[in-house]
Parts: sequence; C-alpha cells; structure tokens
Amino acid sequence: MDTKLREAYSVDKFRASGHRIIDLLADHLQQGLSGNQHGALPWRSPESAMQEWTDFAQTSPDIGTFFQRVLAGSVCISDPRYMGHQVCLPAPDAMLAGLLVDYLNNGSGVYEMGMAGTAMEQFVIRQTAKLFAWNDAADGFLTSGGTLANLTALLAARSAKSSNNDWKNGTCKSLSVLVSDQAHYSVDRAARIMGWGEAGITRVPTGANFRMRVDLLPEIFRNSRSEGREIIAVVGCAGTTSTGSFDDLPGIAEFCAANNLWFHVDGAHGAAVAFSRRHRSLVDGIAMADSVTIDFHKMLMTPVLCSALLFRNGQDSFRTFQLEADYLFGEKQSPQADCAARYDLAKRTFECTKAMMSAKIYSLMAIHGLPLLEAQVDHLHNLANVFAKLIANRPGFQLAMQPQSNIVCFRYVANATNGWLMNSQGCHEDAISALTLKVRQALTQEGKHYIVQTKLRGQVWLRCVLTNPFTTSAEMESLLDAIQQLANKAMLADKQ
Repeated sequence: MDTKLREAYSVDKFRASGHRIIDLLADHLQQGLSGNQHGALPWRSPESAMQEWTDFAQTSPDIGTFFQRVLAGSVCISDPRYMGHQVCLPAPDAMLAGLLVDYLNNGSGVYEMGMAGTAMEQFVIRQTAKLFAWNDAADGFLTSGGTLANLTALLAARSAKSSNNDWKNGTCKSLSVLVSDQAHYSVDRAARIMGWGEAGITRVPTGANFRMRVDLLPEIFRNSRSEGREIIAVVGCAGTTSTGSFDDLPGIAEFCAANNLWFHVDGAHGAAVAFSRRHRSLVDGIAMADSVTIDFHKMLMTPVLCSALLFRNGQDSFRTFQLEADYLFGEKQSPQADCAARYDLAKRTFECTKAMMSAKIYSLMAIHGLPLLEAQVDHLHNLANVFAKLIANRPGFQLAMQPQSNIVCFRYVANATNGWLMNSQGCHEDAISALTLKVRQALTQEGKHYIVQTKLRGQVWLRCVLTNPFTTSAEMESLLDAIQQLANKAMLADKQ
C-alpha cells in the first residue's frame, strides 16, 4: 500500500488528533459562551477570504492548525451576541453524535445499509408525531433541510389531489397552492421546480401580526378556479421566517376539509413549540394537517441539517416517488425482506445516500429526554419576550410586533440627542429603511454582534433570532447601545 494512504488512515494519529481536537473545541465553546472574544462575526470580504484560504492551502497544515484557522474565520454561534440566522447552538452530545455519523458513514437509503439510523429515525418521527396528536398511522422521515421537506410535501399533495397523474403524464394543468404573503421562499421555489411557474403560488394577504387572513381564502379560491387554476393545497405557516408569526391553523384546516384540499404546515421554525406544554397552543390545529415540516436544527439543539417531514396518514409518505432502482430495491424473496423494504427510505426521499442525521436528535431524546427540548423552547421564547420589553422601553426604538416565537423584529427610528425624530406614519419610512440598512452593515463589519435584516411590507427592519440559551439581557442591552450609536453617527454624517 502507498505510504501516503497508510499515513492518512493511521489509527495512532487519529487517536492523538482526536484528543487534541476535542480539547480545542471545548476551549472554543467555553470561550464563546463567555463572550470574551472579539465578537460573534469575524467579518472578511469575499475577496480577502478567498485569498486567505488559497494561501493557507499551500502551507500543508496539520489537522489541529486547520481547525484553529477554521474556528477563527467562522461565525461563533456559541457567543451570546450571536442573534443572526435560524440555526441553534447545538448541545455537545448532539455534536459528538455528528462525529459518530461521519465516522460510520452509513447511508440510510436502504434499510440494510442503515439499520441503526433507520430505527433511530423512526423513533424520532414517532415521538414527534405524538406531539402533533397524531395516531399510530402517522409516518415520515428526516431530510436535508426544510426546503427539501416542503418540496416533497407539495409533490405528495400533487399526487393526492391533482386531477391528473402528473408523475406519469407530466404537468398538463395549471396547478397552484394558496400561501401566506409571508411564506418562506422555499414554497415558491418548490412550485417553480414542479413546473407550475409564477402562477403556481397564489398569495393570501396577511393581517395583524403578519398572519394569513383566513377570511379571504374562499374568495381567492373561487377567483383562482375561475381563472383556470386548480388549487390543490394550502400551506399554513407555523412560525414565519421573517417574524415568527403563526397562522390560524384551525381555520385553514377547516377550509381545506370543506374544499378537499391538502393542508401542509411549514413548521420548519415554529413547530418546535409542540415540544412545549406552555407554548403548544400556538400550533393548535396541526393535528388536522396532512403534512408538517419541522427543523430540529433551528430551536431543538441539533446540528445542521436535521429536518423532518411528517404525514398524518403514513401511506401518503410513499406517494411522492414511484420509480424504483433494481440495484437498490430488487424483488424481495421473503416476507422478512418485504417488511424490511418498507424502511428503504430512498423510496420516499430525494436523497439516496442519506446521512444518518437521526443520531443527532435521537441522542438528545434518549440521553436527556424530551424535557430538555421543552426547556430549550420555553427559554428561547422567554428571551424574545425579555428583548421585546427592553426594546419597547427604549426611547427611539420601535417593535414590529410582539414576538410569538424567538424572533424579534425592530428598528431605530428616533434620535432624541439632536432632535431629529423619524416617525412611522409614512413620511419618513424610506429614510428609516435606509438608516436600518446602514446600521446593519456597520454592525456586520464591526463583528461584535451578529444580527440580520428583513423586509416587512416593503420596509427594512432589523431581525434577531434568539437561539443561544446563554444570551442574557446584558448582550441585548449591548446590542441596542451599539445600534443607537451607529444610527446617530450615520444620521449626523448625513446632515453634514
């Protein structure tokens, strides 16, 4: 065997490097949680980052040096000042489960290749289905992100509700789904991927707190049909991406039942509240959904990617794909083999070689139990309420809405120091949006805090997602101080 191959697979080197790496990661986690490093976001321009990593590759680093460089150049989610995108700080046990997944490298496309992973996946699905108040007929699977889950759900809806066999004959009718104007872009993308075009999404306006106006569904449904579009489904949001708002799921469910439509809940973010007795009422009505998407990597302490698509009627999970590959799913020769074939997950998912992502969430459920996940959801929701109260009590700041989840949208609208007041009645909206963009960009380049922005009804707002349970009011106050200082600086510069 080639010497380089032997060296690459050296067990002794693996053992020594592993000990070193775990110590390095533990130190980084400890430092991150303390908030003592420079900041949550080590900003570099794309050009400088590309040059840095091109040069670094020429140094032939060892694995420890490589890890150190990656850690130094990456967003530090363990920093309590991280309030950016919808990815959580994973629990250490789930991180280690991820290492185990990479070591085993067992795909879960066919049962015989992923026996442990498939069994753990079924456990996770069944536990989650129970929280949706579904019976034993429910089923589903894990998949690589909410976008794939939503696409798969709409494919199942098409198979169940379209008057044409689209899988066999191709799409020959104008199909569409009703969605909130706050729905995630993945729903629109799914419709376009399926060949429905722009008309594949029929937007339903939102009202107070950015919730779908269910009262408009009958009229929009009638108009769509009169225009020649066949509506097959309604997608309800359980935690919109922009604001974390929850649609009226019982109202949508009633409308779908009355009109023989598929009811899909995009709960990628907010369906996690099903794990909380305190907040479960936010997803009242989810028990009547035909399918639900949920991301475990958003609020449930799990590394990316770990999403699930669940079906109230488990047989619906087999509707999406109907082609079989003989080398994977050859004819079965015994009842035992036929039973095992039901667990060949590639028959139901986009992935064929599917990572054993189940180990990450299963490790938390098995080792710590569901109360850990409940405590996490409750704590993050409480943090959002604390932050909203701080914002509401600060002169010059404006809340978009009282948060329904762990997402808080707000902006700075006034400068009491120099007397320049910008109101929210429309005359200064463009100026507020321009200032908000400047503040967000300045925060990003400064790198101490990490937050993002969103657009709500055409206006720019700052958006924070509280995913780190170690964030406190001190980090929130620090962020608001920084925003106010940067805003005042920008406004003074504009006046000169």
